[in-house]
Amino acid sequence: MSAEERTALEGHLNPGPAGTPGRLMGLFMGVPIGFTALVVLNLSLPGPPFLRVLLAVAVGAGAAWLFGRWMAARHREMFRPAPQVEDVLRKDLADGRVVVRRYEAEAVVKVAADRSRFVSATYFVKLADGSVALLVGPHLEEAEFRGEFPSTAFEIASGEASHYVLSVKKTGDRLAPVKTRAPLSDAEWEEIGDDDDEGVPLGWAEIVERAARNPLTPAQGPSEDPIRPK
Repeated sequence: MSAEERTALEGHLNPGPAGTPGRLMGLFMGVPIGFTALVVLNLSLPGPPFLRVLLAVAVGAGAAWLFGRWMAARHREMFRPAPQVEDVLRKDLADGRVVVRRYEAEAVVKVAADRSRFVSATYFVKLADGSVALLVGPHLEEAEFRGEFPSTAFEIASGEASHYVLSVKKTGDRLAPVKTRAPLSDAEWEEIGDDDDEGVPLGWAEIVERAARNPLTPAQGPSEDPIRPK
């Protein structure tokens, strides 16, 4: 396991969700609490008005801080993996080994992401031996953006116990998709299955022909290949 792969695995174990509602929710709670404290202090505490205001502000700020921390902790907990998943992630970290799958590719057909179904971009890959592999997962889109996928040869490394993908690396030349098609239909998913790295019950010619029959429309997203130049 490389240092980058270890960092990726630690990210799966301790996810850092983008943004947190803690501060905003703390403010929403702190303001009314501070105002209520001011009303109570005005009725019960003698002395200079500015002192009561300062005490009310302190009460409101303290409530905002405490509630914000509680909300942030709850928010982080929502993104933590399930206990059984956490166990295998920790095992991978302790063992320090990855499983590497190597591919020799001749052609690729990209299937656009279907955001309404929470399906990321999918790739049909024609391998050097003539078989066709189905590759799915958001890690492939990220690798495509970095210019690491697709290519004539590439490697996908995953945790030995967790099977979480940790890296996608290009070992060959850039390979632009021959087609980028619209998302797969429910019937197509049932026909080919959705298991990553599994062979599909379709020949390459049929996959390319279906891609031609189901082109990506402007409403579904850009048809240009987003791979950066070498």
